[in-house]
Amino acid sequence: MASIFKLRNGPREVIVVDSGSTDGTKELQEHFPIRYVSIGERNREHARNVGISLASGGVVVFLDDDVVVHEDWLSCLTEPYVNDGVGGVGGRVVPYGRSEKFYVKTNRAEVGKVFKSGLVIGNFDVPLSVAIEVDSLIGCNVSFRRDALVEVGGFDENYLGTGYRDDTDVCMRIRRLGYKLMYQPKALVWHKFRGRQAGRDWSYWYVRNHTYFYFKNLFVQSRTSFFRFLCDMFFPPRDYVSKSGVGVEIRPFLVLNSVRGFYDGYGTWRKSGQAKNSPLKRRVGGVKRNVQ
Repeated sequence: MASIFKLRNGPREVIVVDSGSTDGTKELQEHFPIRYVSIGERNREHARNVGISLASGGVVVFLDDDVVVHEDWLSCLTEPYVNDGVGGVGGRVVPYGRSEKFYVKTNRAEVGKVFKSGLVIGNFDVPLSVAIEVDSLIGCNVSFRRDALVEVGGFDENYLGTGYRDDTDVCMRIRRLGYKLMYQPKALVWHKFRGRQAGRDWSYWYVRNHTYFYFKNLFVQSRTSFFRFLCDMFFPPRDYVSKSGVGVEIRPFLVLNSVRGFYDGYGTWRKSGQAKNSPLKRRVGGVKRNVQ
């Protein structure tokens, strides 16, 4: 939080939506000029939609609570919005404690690439020299035009638990409006994420949310990709796993939870409604925008 208020060009406003935290988040308002709101429940997507509804600026920026931003981060992140056709901009993410030059080299050169199988190649640590257009952005360092977020209904609150794939989902919906998404490598943050083991909860939410994402966004357009979807989800490329920082050890509970996650994700897709009925649109109303 402190790094946000050390920027060369600071934000118009900082909104903190507390989603049932127990780490003293409420006390932040005693030390920083923020707008604090508590929703009293652990639901990241709902928290983000509340933040969107309260924001007064034309561009809404989202950060994880464990990142430290570069002093020029915000200026670089908002720079591409001079082009009216840009609907979202995301930045570069480097592990906390590493230099600005650090990145993990892989065999895949793509950045923010979404395949028909549902596989997403991030590579959001790559230090490119210029901003490039991408399919998707990373949720811990991302921004969108507020009008575009409202038009697509905000973040899909069917993504529960870890919220995995919520960022890719909203990116795809904004691109369908005709907007471009840009990866701006100069908009740098350091992430304190230290990796984790694929335990019971993680494996369930990973499969459940990814399955929902695939059926919602890709299955109808390319049903022949279903087998590839299964292979990429359960046996992802080695580079993908190593870069995620998640340790995977095959155990019986992992298999059972993965199967349960698949059926629950598929069932959520079958039951889900359309964006026009989303909580965000009901909250702040739809906005129409012509994109050139």
